[in-house]
Amino acid sequence: MLHRSTPLAVFFALAVLTGCSDRPQTYLVHGMVVYPDGKPLTKGTVEFEALDLKRPITASGEIAADGTFQLGTFEANDGAIAGSHRVAVIADPEIGTGAERPELLPPLVLDPRFSEFKTAGLEFTIKPGINNLLVEVDYAPPRQSASGAVESPVQPGSN
Repeated sequence: MLHRSTPLAVFFALAVLTGCSDRPQTYLVHGMVVYPDGKPLTKGTVEFEALDLKRPITASGEIAADGTFQLGTFEANDGAIAGSHRVAVIADPEIGTGAERPELLPPLVLDPRFSEFKTAGLEFTIKPGINNLLVEVDYAPPRQSASGAVESPVQPGSN
């Protein structure tokens, strides 16, 4: 009887050791988020959503002060799955309308269209292996203050 259960025990031990799961393979993704003039976006998050799946899988990464990021899907920095992805970049805080304190809203640093997959217009293909990407975004357009004055967007290094 002991001999019949041995192959089954070996199978389960191998499954545990090899990480038997339905998770797709991920590949390292490093990158940098920059404006058209080459200056880096110095804060925020990038999100990659796989397009080739029935249920979307998203990879994300924090943008460092030098504009670089590394994606993680199931764990921090484990990469993204292979295939086509649409990308969103979130850098500005959402603080409601600002009507309650109109002059205290921080200036925007990123064009708001990049905060949603549908409007960002960014797509990348992740390939097996190591992926190094350059994500190009636009500065925020000037916005009008409550007093009617047009505020200039903040540009890196202009402080």
